[in-house]
Amino acid sequence: MATRNFLKPETQAILDKAVHAELFASNLYKHLSNHMQRMGFFGAQKFFAGESADELTHYQKLADYMNDRGSVANIPMVEAMRDKPTSLMDAIEVAFDTEVELMDNYEKWYDEADCITQQFLLQFLEIQRLSVGEYGDLLARLELVGDDKCGLIIIDQELGA
Repeated sequence: MATRNFLKPETQAILDKAVHAELFASNLYKHLSNHMQRMGFFGAQKFFAGESADELTHYQKLADYMNDRGSVANIPMVEAMRDKPTSLMDAIEVAFDTEVELMDNYEKWYDEADCITQQFLLQFLEIQRLSVGEYGDLLARLELVGDDKCGLIIIDQELGA
């Protein structure tokens, strides 16, 4: 007996976009983690490695939901990372912009989804709200310390804690 797919094609397309976005973000954070290690920001390296793992958890929630609804997540090819952050501030700005874009996308996808999928997507809207706030706070702190190396080291240590 074939499994019945309860996802409309439009909803499948929305969730496939979300899968791509989460896998892209995971790769981006791995990329940032590697660059932070190269620059000697070992706390930020650990922080971004954790962010990458969180994005994979988000992907898995999407895949599980799709399976529960009788579908399968299409695994996309994820484009290569080309930008190279030149500072901790640069890396946090890239992450902030990525999280804002994810939040905007989840808002749009929520509006386009069926009511059952909307209920599921609410958790991602909350995750994005919190993430944008966290990165905004980090940017504010980095602006306060500017180029002060001691301040940067303290923030880096806190990121790794």
